[in-house]
Amino acid sequence: MSRPPDLVAAEYVLGRMVVERMPWYAADWLADGHDGPALREVAGLDGTDTRLIGELLPAALDEMGVRVPSAAEAADTWLATLAQRLVDGAIDERTVSERVSAFVCERGDLDEIRHSPFTDLHVLADEWDQDGERGNRELANSVRLLCRDHLSRVPASPGGDLTSLAHGSAAQRTAGLRRLLNAWDFIGVHDLRANVDEYDCLIAPLLSRLSAGAGAGDLSGYLAAEIRGHFGMTVGDVETRAFARRLLAWWGAG
Repeated sequence: MSRPPDLVAAEYVLGRMVVERMPWYAADWLADGHDGPALREVAGLDGTDTRLIGELLPAALDEMGVRVPSAAEAADTWLATLAQRLVDGAIDERTVSERVSAFVCERGDLDEIRHSPFTDLHVLADEWDQDGERGNRELANSVRLLCRDHLSRVPASPGGDLTSLAHGSAAQRTAGLRRLLNAWDFIGVHDLRANVDEYDCLIAPLLSRLSAGAGAGDLSGYLAAEIRGHFGMTVGDVETRAFARRLLAWWGAG
């Protein structure tokens, strides 16, 4: 699976990009159907001319329709990628907090990360094992809540693996939308081991509306009504609209 160009753009801005790997990434992107003179030139390099790769990268990204983000956007994308890996079960809560803490210590010069959830996750990294197993469970819940909140506010889904599911098979679309809903987890009951299908009743209606070209307002209205009528809860308009925009970003990525 190719490395998502938007993540590479974020890593470029944050100074975390492995420049030597760029020719391999570029070759993968060409294989995915992207093209352009700068992208082809990067793919033809051997990885040792890091200066030239750095000079070519913005143009190569532009050829794929990916702009170089601001520092704030880059930090959000980096954290969203990490949070999505937690949701997918690839890493655990402790790993998330420790990696964010290392990032905050490394890039303390960035004003863009001097706020929640970066600062909260940074603080939590030092609290593991301080209050036994119960304390660790509470910390894990806190990390998961912070990550879920971040994913609900970042409009685009990080990573090519999830966005590519929007226009795959029916099973892939279902899996992709289930992951988005579980990341939002507006009830707070998602559990990788015990409860992964709580929101499956929303999948078919949402896919139907997306296929029919529904906009953010229609999707937000449906979600608000269903959450109120079926789940017996009230979720604010801001939150449902943010998730609706994320759905549209995911759906349009294919």
